Amino acid sequence: MKRIAAYLFSIQLMIGAAHVALAHGVTKPQHGGQVQMSGEAHFELVQDPQGVALYVLNEDEPVDAKAMTAKLHVSSGGKKAEVAMAASQGNRFFAEGLKLASGSTVAVQVIDNETKSRLGATFTIP
Repeated sequence: MKRIAAYLFSIQLMIGAAHVALAHGVTKPQHGGQVQMSGEAHFELVQDPQGVALYVLNEDEPVDAKAMTAKLHVSSGGKKAEVAMAASQGNRFFAEGLKLASGSTVAVQVIDNETKSRLGATFTIP
């Protein structure tokens, strides 16, 4: 009987480990911003006093910001603007001096400079 119980317990552990291994894409903000996922891409939009930062992961790995370009398409109060973001360290892009008004819609587009593949997501600013 103990052997059967141990066997069932080990099966439960394997099922639990497989479930955890299949789960990916941390949706908890790592930098204090808003998080959106699109497919395997993870975006975190962060507002701070100096501007707006964007952190990007693809398939749970940080992208190389220097190998990509990023733009924000901002819609607010009937007005639209396109804002280029500068590649920063690691997977961070930054738009210095940008302030996003409450209620704005922000579409993020990141383009790989080599492959031209695109990643994107849309945020609504609270």
